[in-house]
Amino acid sequence: MSDLENIQNAFTGRIIGKNVTELRYRTPYEQDVFLGEILMAENDENDRKFMLRVFDIEYGAEANSSDWPERTAGNMLVMERGNHDFELYDKDRRLFKVGVCAPLGYIVNGNEFRKPKTIPPHFSRIRKTREEDYSVLRQYMGDIIVGDLRSGEEIVPFNVGIRGSDFPSHVGIFATTGMGKSNLMKRLAVGVMESGMGGLLILDPHGEYFDGGKAELRGLNHHPLAKERLVVYSTRNLRGAVSGYNKIKISAQEIEIEDLMQLYDFSGAQRDAFNSARRVFHENWLMAFLETEIDDLVVELEGTFESTVGVIKRRLMNLFKTQMITKDRTISITDRVYESLSNGKVVLVDTSNMGESEELLVSIVLARAVFANNKRAFGDPDEFKKLPNFLITLEEAQRVLSNVAPGGRNNIFATIAREGRKFKTGICAISQQPKLIDEEILSQFNTLFVLGLADRGDRNVLRDSAKQDISQLNNEIQMLMPGEALITSPFTPFAIPVKIHLYEEYLETMTSAEVGEITSGGDDDDPNNDVKIVEGKTDEDFF
Repeated sequence: MSDLENIQNAFTGRIIGKNVTELRYRTPYEQDVFLGEILMAENDENDRKFMLRVFDIEYGAEANSSDWPERTAGNMLVMERGNHDFELYDKDRRLFKVGVCAPLGYIVNGNEFRKPKTIPPHFSRIRKTREEDYSVLRQYMGDIIVGDLRSGEEIVPFNVGIRGSDFPSHVGIFATTGMGKSNLMKRLAVGVMESGMGGLLILDPHGEYFDGGKAELRGLNHHPLAKERLVVYSTRNLRGAVSGYNKIKISAQEIEIEDLMQLYDFSGAQRDAFNSARRVFHENWLMAFLETEIDDLVVELEGTFESTVGVIKRRLMNLFKTQMITKDRTISITDRVYESLSNGKVVLVDTSNMGESEELLVSIVLARAVFANNKRAFGDPDEFKKLPNFLITLEEAQRVLSNVAPGGRNNIFATIAREGRKFKTGICAISQQPKLIDEEILSQFNTLFVLGLADRGDRNVLRDSAKQDISQLNNEIQMLMPGEALITSPFTPFAIPVKIHLYEEYLETMTSAEVGEITSGGDDDDPNNDVKIVEGKTDEDFF
């Protein structure tokens, strides 16, 4: 095949307009064009190669009048009803498609990517991208890999991820149910395990990350690096954990009055009672409420009514009916969680058999402990420099990041969203309804994973919050299939389309020896293979 024939086969269209924010090109009617497809525009007049993204597709026709398509379709219907053949003459020339594109930028000098401050020459050729076209983007793709680049329906063998150094700038994962949030979170977690580029705290209220949650799925425990890079805590019995797991224990002395304010709407009198108990009993204020008789508390807390104390005691007894609360500060998990995160590990805290209030309390205490330790380390530059960047995941984030949630904008997660960047602490908010998250807090999130969102209100909120202009991508977001996403970030030149690796398929790419090392000891039918619980205390130490 000649060079001319190669060029003719490679190019699929020609630029026909319009301006620096929207380019249109004509392509033959039989040529497939897809939303989200990435294309290149080239011309012999200069060496710039423009990268474009299709955000809409239109029909085109050469005709003497604007109603020609309607009249022609009507004639075809009449002929077909009469069983007559209808032939459209010269349709290869008269019919075409128009791709409506957003200019993403252009490449100069072979390896420099610039924002699109100019436009291609008239009638520049449009062609499909080639793998080498993306090499200029490699510097933006991050060190924690989550999937492959996507162009329309085509998956490009080009790794896409985010940078661990961006964790403190916060991450959002937003999608309708069934679009792949959990799969993305597992892939992100093992990306951290493999790269060692941060400390990741996963708070799992649904029990889907340890072993996948279902028989046909796989969890973090199945990854070859789980034994050395994954630390697990749970209040339920976990079988087959490759390196044992720890029971969740929180010290009563670690719980602050503000923590309880995030769980219930306490009245003013009840809040006064908490503050009085803190003044009287100091760090044992919570123990006093739990163990002291109501009549004695009323005496100790002068000016507090019996009914007020009674309501508080009932709520606390219901909240602490499990054995996760301990009197012994030395066996609380908070210090060990922080140490593991400081060593760049993934810490999974499975709270799936707790009530919502208990689960939130554990999340609040751990998040505050991590943030407080990082703030303390900030005072010692040498110590702080050694710390990795931390990311704390938060499922159903709208529960605590909404301005109508108990505690409003003053809870620990909102505080981290506002201040965490300075102290190497980021939040990963996971939600089906980003429109319910406080706008001020959402604006603090620099990196967004946008998966399929059916609700227009949710899409509009993310459009206004994203650090890149995604206003033209509304159709693409609406049409995303499960596992497809856009990554918007100020650290990339445009919103990156990605196909997230399916976690189970990703594990299959590991060698059989690596996978065998993980799964060889997990026979659930053999009681001798029950997990070792890494704990040295008895139930007498708890209440």
